[in-house]
Amino acid sequence: MTRRSFLAAAGGIRAPAAAGPELAHAFRLWFCWLAESAWFMNPLPVEIRDCSSLIRFAYRESLRPHTSDWARQWGYPWLPPYPDPPPGPARLFRAGQEQRHFADARHLMRFNTGRVSRRLEDARPADLLFFRSPDGASWHVMAFLGPSRFETSADDFVVYHTGPEGTWPGEVRRPTVRQLLSHPEPRWRPVEGNACFLGVYRWNLLLGKE
Repeated sequence: MTRRSFLAAAGGIRAPAAAGPELAHAFRLWFCWLAESAWFMNPLPVEIRDCSSLIRFAYRESLRPHTSDWARQWGYPWLPPYPDPPPGPARLFRAGQEQRHFADARHLMRFNTGRVSRRLEDARPADLLFFRSPDGASWHVMAFLGPSRFETSADDFVVYHTGPEGTWPGEVRRPTVRQLLSHPEPRWRPVEGNACFLGVYRWNLLLGKE
């Protein structure tokens, strides 16, 4: 899967003020498909450089009309037969009392989502898993996908971008939940006993919060 051009404009995002069943269903389908698709994309869209930018991309693009022109702009050779979210006013990310095109992992958690559980078993597709370093200086976010949208598997998956480190630009990873629970670094395990794991969070859009 290759990307043919970069869509820089952030306008045209579509979503009504509150999430009814139609919006929630379509959003979850598209968000998970887009987030997982990044694992297959080479090269990635230039805006996807760290964990939060992957999440912002999947969120924003899930709420657009998914036309053939849209698919060409991002280099998708095919699209799933998912319903589009119903049309509505433009939607941005919240950062305190402001609305912006950008929100890092900390602001995504604090102002754009609500915690639903400390138990991974309560996660639903399109929910987010947040982590914070022991010193509180860095934050990380993963998307919970549930089943893969691209291959047959009995496993549930998560997807995230590692973020850059030195001269290494980082990469998108898509481990199974079982693999994540046995991550060699315990701070990345989404378990209740891990102080670095902040919990399962759900988008305000899905919670009916503005």
